[in-house]
Amino acid sequence: MEKEEGIMNIQKKNRNKIWLAVFLSASCFYMEVVFKLSVETLHTGSSFVFLALFSLCAGMVAAGIVSLLPKRAVQILIPFYLGLLFLIFTVEFLVYRQFKVAYDLKTIFNAATDALGGFGADIRRLIFCFDGISHIALLLLPLILWFVLGEKIIGRLPKKGIWQRRTRRTVYFSLANLIMGAACYGVALFLILCCGLHKEIYTNQYSFESAVMQFGLGEGLCLDIRNLAFSKTSAHVFESTEMELAQGTVGASLEDTLVSSKEEIVQAKEAASAQEVVIRKEGTSSQSIETMQEDEAVTPVVYGQSVASIDFAGLAAEGGNYADIDAYVSTLTPSSQNVYTGTFAGKNLILICAEAFSGFLIDPELTPTLYRLSTKGINFNDYYQQSIAGTTGGEYQLLFGLIPTSGGSSIKEITQNGTHTNMGALLNDQGYFGMAFHNSDYTYYDRHKTHIKLGYSGGYMGVGNGLEELISPVWPASDLELMQETLPMYIDKQPFNVYYMTVSGHSVYAFGNNAMSRENKDAVDAWCAKENLSYTEPVRAYIAANLELEKAVTYLVKTLEEKGIADDTVICIAPDHFPYGLDSDASLGNMPYLSELYGYPVNTYEERDRSRAIIWCGELEDKEPIIVDTPTSSVDILPTLCNLFGVEWDSRLYVGRDVLSDALPLVFFGNYDWKTDLGHYSSTSNTFTPTDENALIPEDYVKQISSIVRNRMTFSKSVLSYDYYTHVYEAASASE
Repeated sequence: MEKEEGIMNIQKKNRNKIWLAVFLSASCFYMEVVFKLSVETLHTGSSFVFLALFSLCAGMVAAGIVSLLPKRAVQILIPFYLGLLFLIFTVEFLVYRQFKVAYDLKTIFNAATDALGGFGADIRRLIFCFDGISHIALLLLPLILWFVLGEKIIGRLPKKGIWQRRTRRTVYFSLANLIMGAACYGVALFLILCCGLHKEIYTNQYSFESAVMQFGLGEGLCLDIRNLAFSKTSAHVFESTEMELAQGTVGASLEDTLVSSKEEIVQAKEAASAQEVVIRKEGTSSQSIETMQEDEAVTPVVYGQSVASIDFAGLAAEGGNYADIDAYVSTLTPSSQNVYTGTFAGKNLILICAEAFSGFLIDPELTPTLYRLSTKGINFNDYYQQSIAGTTGGEYQLLFGLIPTSGGSSIKEITQNGTHTNMGALLNDQGYFGMAFHNSDYTYYDRHKTHIKLGYSGGYMGVGNGLEELISPVWPASDLELMQETLPMYIDKQPFNVYYMTVSGHSVYAFGNNAMSRENKDAVDAWCAKENLSYTEPVRAYIAANLELEKAVTYLVKTLEEKGIADDTVICIAPDHFPYGLDSDASLGNMPYLSELYGYPVNTYEERDRSRAIIWCGELEDKEPIIVDTPTSSVDILPTLCNLFGVEWDSRLYVGRDVLSDALPLVFFGNYDWKTDLGHYSSTSNTFTPTDENALIPEDYVKQISSIVRNRMTFSKSVLSYDYYTHVYEAASASE
């Protein structure tokens, strides 16, 4: 009888251990599914398979470990484990609700303190609403169930764990769990590595956003931790395709497509009903900036190259930590200088990173100054602002011409030893007076530590170190007041170089909660009535908030003209990210307000991040507009300004391009999607969509461009991991 009782007790204990593994695995899978369905509209069936396999692995490994411990430890650790999962999933859910993108660990830690202090109202709004409360309750359910059922599940577990008298069965059970967990992980890896698309996302085309959407938040965080652990020690491997392209061994087919002869232009024009065709003239810098007529002759002009006098091949031969990066840079062909090189030499520069600005709000009647600047200077007709790490990521792209591969920490990392390649530093070397401004908390994102190292000789000012005494204490603050109060600080110190990070366009977009929306409500309502537009309140409030930027730029241009220096001043405006605050509970494929503003359904990163950039100078107004119809993005702004201002720079050290040069038009996103003048490639579906269905696409074109994109992402990582720009700066100084 006692023997039978003992056997029954052992069987019950084993059942309890099995139920523990099932409960933990199911909890992981449940949270992953809730999160995925909450933040993603367009799903793939394979992603749910990976969610199941990785969840089984996590649950079994956790059960295998805790079953070795005393019952009291299990009673503490399981709620802690479930509570930690709840916290992680809830934070990422709220991040996605606010920014419409999953944030990696660096970005979250970088912004956590600032977000709690600076945007407490936004956080409360996200939490204390039906959407927030319902999702938090759903994510909390496993922890609640544990408090209800936990004692039944572990009730018969041994009190002393593996230190009880007979431990063999417990150890065997734990080993079995660990082995099954490893097997699930192995099956998942096998499926990933056997599928080209999944393999690329998991390995050389890894991005946190793509990993989370394809493999789940848990595995995405594991991959992020792995990358953080090895970012400073692992070698950054560059592929050979771009090097071969640069050296011409495989580039002929690309050049044949990118450079059209006069006869091909005529044929294309006839096929397009004699419409004007924008071309690039071989041997010149006129890519997409000249409209040619059939009877015009193409006259080749030879220009120099945008290159510094640094022997990168020689540096690579010396070896060391930078050898691979130096070798990569040495193989690249610099872009050509062009007819616009040095056009703005010696002129003043006002660079504006506009909060949540969108080109879709520009209207000749509603925003006449923004319309004037966007059509009377350099016209960016196919511009994209990659949204990777919120505002600080957008600033990084604009200021440094790189992709923020360290998320919200990118500016912190690149400014640790000063900066050498951005406009603040480059123009400071030419004797410019410089200042940087932000009409919000000057310490937000540690700007009080990073922006004082951007090379602006006059320093950095925000709310908290002087600007609070000059502007009204409302949220968001007025961009018009920002311009009115700061312009006198530098207008008489020519040549000047000024940087603004604005804030008037910031969410929340509601007339009751946004000071700038309230300020400009009547103007937007009158415009909507006149144009017979039935925009919803969030869209109208968004447009109203951005009217403050219109007023600010109007004041700026008017003052420059009154001062007589408009022809000697360049204004450059680019957004930091798309208006992610428009849709509070949205994802790609489900962004109704953003789609309303844009005028088309937003289903892809390309559609979401499309916007407008402005480069204007008073002296351009009496000339024909410079049209840029090829794809451009935020990382192209800095190289273009370098060329226009005629500074000494090396085009090989930026992942963007001078848009007025002969460089390959290429826009790429954080998830390795890309777009050229020939078409758009989606890394998620591994499909290429030609711009022209009748165009001849070179053999291996997608493979070659994808390799270029991976190399440029690798270069962006290498710049931060190895402080590469400091190495280049020291090498340049040594050669002088």
